[in-house]
Amino acid sequence: MSNLMKVPHTITFEAIIDLDKIPASMLPTLIALPENAIQEMCKGATLNALSLSNTLEVANTGNYWAELTVKDTE
Repeated sequence: MSNLMKVPHTITFEAIIDLDKIPASMLPTLIALPENAIQEMCKGATLNALSLSNTLEVANTGNYWAELTVKDTE
């Protein structure tokens, strides 16, 4: 038996894309994408930003008894 307790929890990130500010050359491509492709694009950008910002390293600093991780849900 493992002495580890997992506590899954979620947070929701929301991307707000200002269609008045997006470069005009990108707008037709963005509009043509299916919703799931836009969601995957935003999810990838968020995961990349978390990685680049060392968010997990900061969150886990000094925690010898628990570790925060990010799990891809799909």
